[in-house]
Amino acid sequence: MKEGGLNPKYSKQCLVRMEQHVFPRIGDLPITDITIPDVVEVVEAIGKRGTVETAKRMKQLMGQIFRYAAQRGLCQHNPAADLRDILPSQEDKHHACIHPSELPDLMAKIEAQSNNFGKYAMKLLMLTFVRTGELIGAKWEEINWDKEEWYIPKERMKMKRPHVVPLSSQTLAILKQLQAYTGNKTHIFHSAASASKHISNGTVLMGLRRMGYQNKMTGHGFRTLASTILNEKGYPPDIIERQLAHEDEDKIRSAYNRAEYLLERKKMMQEYANFLDEMLSNSKNKVLQFESENKKYQ
Repeated sequence: MKEGGLNPKYSKQCLVRMEQHVFPRIGDLPITDITIPDVVEVVEAIGKRGTVETAKRMKQLMGQIFRYAAQRGLCQHNPAADLRDILPSQEDKHHACIHPSELPDLMAKIEAQSNNFGKYAMKLLMLTFVRTGELIGAKWEEINWDKEEWYIPKERMKMKRPHVVPLSSQTLAILKQLQAYTGNKTHIFHSAASASKHISNGTVLMGLRRMGYQNKMTGHGFRTLASTILNEKGYPPDIIERQLAHEDEDKIRSAYNRAEYLLERKKMMQEYANFLDEMLSNSKNKVLQFESENKKYQ
């Protein structure tokens, strides 16, 4: 029922995970015989292997399946409806992130790298706040040079709605450099292995690992850093959240709040890029002082 509105890759991934983690334990049971302890056993077994995020996703997916069955009279209740506190409340290792005070060192190490896709990708993640998958799948046709904006179609967005990324002068300069290498290809981060493919997520992770940041920093961490720094500097949360393409938890508010805050976001993105430049030039100073210099927004 939901497959038509989901990314085909994500749909396939959900099925594969069910086949790996859920079906072997409860797949052969009649749905009316599956109990809360049965579901708890599945979720805890996944969590004990250290894949807490996968356990959370499987818990959510099983809940959707039971809810669908209950709505159609195939079972009487949803045994996955309330499974709070059965997983450890630990930080997701996949989204490891350094402290903002460590960012100058990271930036200096990135700059010291030879010019390659990993280096360019990390710099663009830092400047655009997009998810790693959204960046590595970027196509040249999505860049509007005149308006200095990047249009990501809904098919490539996690929340399945199109997203506009204002491009700072620093971001545009990096894209111009990349254009000399892949401007005649479909993808900005073109893969040499195939004319129709792009580089993998591993490019960024391997780059960070080579610089000594294994289990300390990920591509997603650049989003966390941007959010932390901009909130500390006094930018309105609505503008930051819109730039991060986060879904409003208040569904009613989200339905009525369609403001793009595009002008405000353009200004914020340029100011953040300037801030990063200044931070890099003063990278010997290990402690960052965040000032609420944007009183005009408040």
